[in-house]
Amino acid sequence: MNQKQLRKSIAARLAVETKSVSSNDLSIINGLTRRDFSAEELYVFPVLCCHTRIDREGDRFTKQSLDDMVGLAKGVTFIFDHRWSAQGQTARVYKAEVRQAEDGEHELIGWAYMPKNETTQPIIDAIDAGILKEVSVGFGYKELQCSVCKQSYYGGNCPHLRGREYEGDICFTWINGISEWYEISFVAVPAQQGAGVEKSFRQQMDDEKESKLKGGESDVNLIELFKSMGVEVKDDNHALSIVKGWMADAEKLKGLEEELKSEQEKHSATKSQLDAAQKEKPDSSMVAAGQKFFDETRNSIIKMAGMLDENVKTLEVVLKNVSDITGLLEIKDAYQEKVDKRFPVTPQSKNADPTIVTDTETDIDMKQFTV
Repeated sequence: MNQKQLRKSIAARLAVETKSVSSNDLSIINGLTRRDFSAEELYVFPVLCCHTRIDREGDRFTKQSLDDMVGLAKGVTFIFDHRWSAQGQTARVYKAEVRQAEDGEHELIGWAYMPKNETTQPIIDAIDAGILKEVSVGFGYKELQCSVCKQSYYGGNCPHLRGREYEGDICFTWINGISEWYEISFVAVPAQQGAGVEKSFRQQMDDEKESKLKGGESDVNLIELFKSMGVEVKDDNHALSIVKGWMADAEKLKGLEEELKSEQEKHSATKSQLDAAQKEKPDSSMVAAGQKFFDETRNSIIKMAGMLDENVKTLEVVLKNVSDITGLLEIKDAYQEKVDKRFPVTPQSKNADPTIVTDTETDIDMKQFTV
């Protein structure tokens, strides 16, 4: 399975209806069979397939997704443990509907049927006895949307991680739209962590995203970018100072642009002034590259804090408020010094003095830096 496919497990309410099959239901069922069955030949049961509550994997169906599944329900097969084998087919869904529960959430209720015979009787007995009651649905979704920023969780620029808290809210993903409903399975343990191929792929996607957000991947090398443009830079600090100047100029020119536009409306200012201001404006790609370098510097500080076993979450909040280049560099240098002390390079010279002790426990006072 790929990232567009999921399995969602739930402890379902399998309640057998004692009344006979209605004539309308019988007509729907016989539309799926090769011969007409009588009501007495069939065993039907309702099942809670899924709902709009947040599950323990951090996902949540939208009401529209449940509505999509209603349209896809007719003919969905019941199997065991998601084993896609013709021999494992036991029942088939013939209709479904969305109901609103007492807590205000919505639930997808499906009705399934199976013929009564020697082969299915043990399954019927297990359902009646409450032995078979957990089910898991296998489906294809259209989009996973971040609950915080509303962007595509994997495909967009979403900077959030499922299960983390942001401004008092826990991030989860909305399952937006269902493209296919493959099957529904009886399972022994619902929502197993790491179970199945699709879970492994999803874990890989989560790991890659987390690594990227923590700075594990670098999309922009600012120094190399400057060199390719013919701009001479000495080091990271020099590059950051250049970017700082660009960003300051961009802000000034933005204000000038707004002033000129306002003056043009009042006094019919000439278009040449605006054109001149536009030409002086730094290239937007430069500003974007500079911002990316800012973010990578913050990520570098966070990674070093993690190496020092410090409270990374608190540091993330502090760094969000650091917008001054000098302050950010001071913090980075302080952490680099502490990391160097904590993890000193082992001297290779035989004349190295083994009695020298390095102080590795000096705390960094964040209040001394400019924010």
